[in-house]
Amino acid sequence: MDTAAWCEIVQTYINLTKITSLSMLPTRNRTISCCVLQKDAFLIDRGGFQVTYICVFEDSQYSKLVPLIHTRTAFELRCGLFTPLERVVKHYPNTSITLFCRDYLSDLLQERYPYRINDLRTPDDTCLFLNGRAIFSFPVPLEGREEIGMQDNTLVYARLKGENAKKILPGMLLTGDPIELLKGTVPVANTQVPLINYFWDLVKHNKSQIEKDFMLFVKEGSILGRLSEGVHLMNEDQIFIDKNSRIKPGCVFDAEGGPIYIGQHVTIAPNATIEGPVYIGNHSVVQSNSRIRGGANIGEVCKIGGEVVNTIFHSYTNKQHDGFLGDSYIGSWVNMGAGTLNSNLLNTYGEVKAEIDGTVINTNHMFLGMAMGDHTKTAINTTIMTGSIIGFSCNIVTFTYPPKYLPSFAWYSYHGMKVYILENALHVAKIAMKRRDKEMTSAEERLFRLVFQLTEKERNSILK
Repeated sequence: MDTAAWCEIVQTYINLTKITSLSMLPTRNRTISCCVLQKDAFLIDRGGFQVTYICVFEDSQYSKLVPLIHTRTAFELRCGLFTPLERVVKHYPNTSITLFCRDYLSDLLQERYPYRINDLRTPDDTCLFLNGRAIFSFPVPLEGREEIGMQDNTLVYARLKGENAKKILPGMLLTGDPIELLKGTVPVANTQVPLINYFWDLVKHNKSQIEKDFMLFVKEGSILGRLSEGVHLMNEDQIFIDKNSRIKPGCVFDAEGGPIYIGQHVTIAPNATIEGPVYIGNHSVVQSNSRIRGGANIGEVCKIGGEVVNTIFHSYTNKQHDGFLGDSYIGSWVNMGAGTLNSNLLNTYGEVKAEIDGTVINTNHMFLGMAMGDHTKTAINTTIMTGSIIGFSCNIVTFTYPPKYLPSFAWYSYHGMKVYILENALHVAKIAMKRRDKEMTSAEERLFRLVFQLTEKERNSILK
């Protein structure tokens, strides 16, 4: 067992046994646990109070995650087996949760979740605030003294009570600096919990997070679905196939490089190869002869084919045909025409650059594909360059390379770029949803129209 795996087990032991000091661990475990504490795990402090409410919040840096955050919060961006919010819910199953987000997303979140939105009313004025851009592999303890967890001047978590808890408001988290209000009154701790600043951070952490989530929440392999004759399983104790899923003849599941998690009602067509770490969500389909490689993370109700490596798909997205897709992040309701592929490596082996909010940024990554927003469509044989940012509801209908940056609602063809007319884009989106037995809700339609308004400036700067 490697050190990372041992660290995870030690921390789980700490949490289960509720020890309060490293000195209570055996000598070997004590040294390893120090490494864990310096990264993203926490010891319980028995000297304080018990928190009764958790607030998962968006902060002012959400805009760096465009175009993925136009129709979702930062804490709904999948990485590993879960989104940050889903992971928090699993960590704290019996604790009340409230969500702080942009006001224009509140109606949509109210449709999706049973939690309070932008409303913090706690019976005893205690709250654990958790940054929605943080990947908490381990829970911040509910019990302890008041404390702020910081990383590079960013608030990662805050366990507060009384007047200090009341000082934190949704608008302040999105536009201001709550730390200024608490300086000198609450102790500050440095934390190494992974923070998502750009889409490539999600891509970077995805593989290891699949492994962590599998170890901590799934724990071991289990074959509950139906396997046809001729299916080959390698390292079966790291393969989980949920009930009502079907694996057809000739498929190979290779978990020697990491775990494989298959949800419910998934179909893996004949002769597909799945190389862990991989996650495939409920009701998704992997087409025949596909090669689904390490880091592939496929959301619910997707249809995926061809070769995919270290790419995250949100739900209801189709890439059914041949073509390579690597080191990318794809939104919901995307449809990729046959032969669509992307580059994830420069011929020079240099570091990939990407444009965010009009600024070209060196990502410090040699391997990086693209980010693509919800409801975007590509024609057959579309080729997308390394480090591309493709906006919300774009339509790409050309064999030539589209620009590395396409603003939301861009229609790109041989004749250049023009605005995708809102009513036309909305009509197509509703048709696509209806084909999956989904009706666009009034909140979703209002948001769709609002995104068109919010992204007008970025379109005009390019189309002028």
